[in-house]
Formats: sequence, C-alpha cells, structure tokens
Amino acid sequence: MIRSILVLVFILLIYYSLKKLIRSALKGYYGEAEKRAQLKGEDMVLDPQCRTYVLKERAVARRIHGRPAYFCSEACAQKFEEQNRT
Repeated sequence: MIRSILVLVFILLIYYSLKKLIRSALKGYYGEAEKRAQLKGEDMVLDPQCRTYVLKERAVARRIHGRPAYFCSEACAQKFEEQNRT
C-alpha cells in the first residue's frame, strides 16, 4: 500500500517537473520570437490633425497645452496650432 502511494507520488512529481520544463522552454522560444518581431524604435503615434499614424522618431513634435503631440508634417502641426489657439 505505501509502496504504491510512493510510486504514485513519484510519477506525479515527474509529470509536474516535465510539464514545467516544457512550458518554460516554449515560453523562452516564443518570447524570443516576439522580441525578434518587434523592431527597436518603431513606435507609431497618431497625428491629431490628419489622423494618420507616423513613426515617432520621424514625427514633428510639439507641446500643446503641456502635452506632447506628434504630427506627420510641419504643415499639419501649424494647422493644428492655428485651430487650437486659446
């Protein structure tokens, strides 16, 4: 009786150890794939004037009412500033 309980506990211990090992291996593999899919510096921002998305590093940046705003061009930035003067 005790021997069968010990065998069962041993089998369960092996099962959960293998399960954890496989999950961590898969997590590492898929985590690396996600890192490769994201390119550094490729954040997109929404232009509030013409509603297009622009790469943040290439956008025209302005501070409007203390908040940063990003525009696709200087013309969009000027047009937005003219419309939102207070």
